[in-house]
Amino acid sequence: MSRILVLTGLPGSGKSVASEIAVMMDIPVITMGDLIRAETAKRGLEPNGDNIGEVAVDLRKEFGDDVVLRRLWPDIQNAVSKHPLVLIDGMRSTPEKEALIELMGDEPDILAILASESTRDSRLSGRGRSDDEGTSTRDTRERNWGVEALIDEANYRIHNEDDINSFRRDVRALLEGLGRTD
Repeated sequence: MSRILVLTGLPGSGKSVASEIAVMMDIPVITMGDLIRAETAKRGLEPNGDNIGEVAVDLRKEFGDDVVLRRLWPDIQNAVSKHPLVLIDGMRSTPEKEALIELMGDEPDILAILASESTRDSRLSGRGRSDDEGTSTRDTRERNWGVEALIDEANYRIHNEDDINSFRRDVRALLEGLGRTD
């Protein structure tokens, strides 16, 4: 039976780095933020932090707090049918987790990536992604969605403050352990 690992954490904590490691290990990654960025482009909006945030809020208001997960479910199902471990990058709320449980019929594993605000802010300023405008606005928005409750529910936690190589080793070790099929 396949396992789903949900990746959560505040902006700049290291979720993208963990996802890159999964990809290098041939573990499929479904990135929830990609759906929001695609919807932003579909609406003809510039892909900056304000617009991406507005689209994310609008989708949740119009279709419910679990809209992103439900729209990605066909992709998740497809990946789960072919791989022993699938990573969902960027879950932000308990309603998304509850929708996943409803759809898959089981509890997912949750990995919280943790880093201080100053570390995350420094990373975001150097990353160069269009929605990276510091932690303050994004943290507030994601906390309002309930990301901290999801972090509290995590089965696994990896701290990502200083040494990137140590962080990479920790992520790889966890993914190797979860991906075992024996």
